[in-house]
Amino acid sequence: MAVLNYSLWLMPIGLLASKFSQLISQLAEQYSLPKFPPHVTLIGSIEAHEEERIIKVQEVALLIHPYAIKLTNVDYIDHYYRALFVRVEPSVDVLAAYQEARKIFPGIHEADYMPHLSLLYGDFSVETKKQMIEKIGNKFMDEFEANTLHLYLTDGNVNTWREIREIPLQR
Repeated sequence: MAVLNYSLWLMPIGLLASKFSQLISQLAEQYSLPKFPPHVTLIGSIEAHEEERIIKVQEVALLIHPYAIKLTNVDYIDHYYRALFVRVEPSVDVLAAYQEARKIFPGIHEADYMPHLSLLYGDFSVETKKQMIEKIGNKFMDEFEANTLHLYLTDGNVNTWREIREIPLQR
């Protein structure tokens, strides 16, 4: 069986999910880029067999309690998957969840872990990114409770990504 790439996400629900889904879709259509579900990545790249990942994600869900994710400023960096995003307040709970997940996935280490909710993937000039922010605004003061982990198969093209399992946080 092939080893594939997976990601572990936290996702808003309800009206907030709709709000960001619409914004992501509008931006993707405007720039002819792929759409993706709104999410905050907990672990970005896990290479493994699906069965092995499901067991480990269940272990992570036992270690992390539900917690608040607070969105803040719109920002960008020179990275395809962080072309335009909303920063997440790096609260004690947000950073603790990442550390707990790393206990189960010890080979995964993102020295520059920066919790965020992506709005658009792609390669753009700084000027274009600044224009985007002018149109959509530079702050989103929204908040949602992270109470479920979502294991996504993120191997290959963004259009082929799919959810494998949704696991409630247990603590």
